[in-house]
Amino acid sequence: MTIASTSLNAHERLKGSLGLCSWRAGWRSLLLRAYDEPDEVNDLVTAPTSDQLIVLVTNGSCHIEGRYAGRWHQSRYGLGDIGMTAPGEEVQLRWHKGSGLQTLQLHLSSLTLADVAHLDPTRVGNTSLPNQLVRPDPVVAGVMLGLRRAAQTGASELHAETAVTFLASHLLQFHAGRRPPADAAVDDRRLLIVDSWLRESLDKQVTLDQLAAAAGLSKFHLLRAFKRRYGETPGQRLSRYRLEEGRRLLSSTRQTITVIAFACGYENATHFATAFRRMFGLSPTEYRRSAR
Repeated sequence: MTIASTSLNAHERLKGSLGLCSWRAGWRSLLLRAYDEPDEVNDLVTAPTSDQLIVLVTNGSCHIEGRYAGRWHQSRYGLGDIGMTAPGEEVQLRWHKGSGLQTLQLHLSSLTLADVAHLDPTRVGNTSLPNQLVRPDPVVAGVMLGLRRAAQTGASELHAETAVTFLASHLLQFHAGRRPPADAAVDDRRLLIVDSWLRESLDKQVTLDQLAAAAGLSKFHLLRAFKRRYGETPGQRLSRYRLEEGRRLLSSTRQTITVIAFACGYENATHFATAFRRMFGLSPTEYRRSAR
């Protein structure tokens, strides 16, 4: 399903500076754009489109207000927060006290949502998605960050279609016809900060003290909550992200194994090769040969 022309032109009303745009990568099943946002906006009225809009804060923060159903709602926007605008809706927004605010904005075709709902025999009742000023959802955030990385590296349309189908199914299952929970999953928001830090730190040294401070949790609480949510510790998750990036670089570039090892946060090629074989069952050289 292709994206509506109204979504393509929606940026004309926005105040931010456009960076990444998945349309340039040839993707047509979704539209993902990245923006550097101003610190203050007094009056912004979004353009109504036939697609679902999802906005993810990828950096910075601000105090934001949005007018839905005739009244103003307000919240604090920070890293990992998600806002949604339903198809056909025009929303008035304003924010202030911004600091380094950056967003990813994903337009998801309403036709894709309808198709996924039709193909899912368990889906009954309301399939419309709500307007939500702020609603943390680590799954949605993870998919959007993965799509950003994929667009940056020139991944295929098939990759985008697969991700958007999963995302549509998740949204219908956990957001359609439902009100956000009153407690809004505080731990999930903090854990998403940690997960985002890990994704952006593949070539850096990261300590548990740093992660705990970023999340505002004790090290014990962070480890327990992170393992409960993701099924692995922050260290295990970082290692997996690094090795998955190493596998991508082995198959898509001609960089030496030593260079790839450094890019993925390993001190030398030997440590990288040992970890790579442990995870994938092949040495980096064997994997590169088989991939080609």
